Amino acid sequence: MSGRGPIRVLLANDVELVVKGLEALLAPYADRVTVVGTAIGDPDISIDALTASQTDVLLLDSFSRSGAGIDAASKVLAEDPAFKVVVFTENDDLNHLFTALRAGVSGYLLKTIAAEDLVDAIERIAAGARIVDPQLGTEAAILAARTTARLDWQGAHLGLSRREAEVLRLLAAGNGIDACAAALGVGRETIRTHVRQIYRKLGVRDRASAVAVAWREGLGS
Repeated sequence: MSGRGPIRVLLANDVELVVKGLEALLAPYADRVTVVGTAIGDPDISIDALTASQTDVLLLDSFSRSGAGIDAASKVLAEDPAFKVVVFTENDDLNHLFTALRAGVSGYLLKTIAAEDLVDAIERIAAGARIVDPQLGTEAAILAARTTARLDWQGAHLGLSRREAEVLRLLAAGNGIDACAAALGVGRETIRTHVRQIYRKLGVRDRASAVAVAWREGLGS
């Protein structure tokens, strides 16, 4: 990192328009952050541009179209683990966050962040802090608490109650509302309430998507 002056930032994204927008967003804060380079296109190109540039922070989009932004971050950090890589993305999925953190990034910020807060985060990260979007950080902490509570039913790590996990397992086995109600000895409306809660917690909108999650997470076996 430079010892004085504004933080030197390199912008990387697979869409030129996004990079130009970021440059415009940061321009009013030129006394605090300065864009010293941009890398547009394939993530491998971003790595080449980065290694050839003297910079403090890489502001890296997750490359939503190619899905390789985190791979790019991993390659950069493999060369220099102390380098400051910040993922700046629309992706609020916790799995994506965890993948980025495992890669060693210093920040994970959503594009809903205000410009002033983004600049403040860049400065703090350049100084050694690690920053995650506050809402995602809260969700991750809640998930960690549920996971480490040693709950003894599958689905607890998804935030599901024991009964919700039972309902999801029955749905994954091909049962309808009536069959679920009969199996659990409750009314149809109770099952419907559980199903709505399951959809909300899994972030899905229909039974097929919920069942897909169930099978992926081992609740359908």
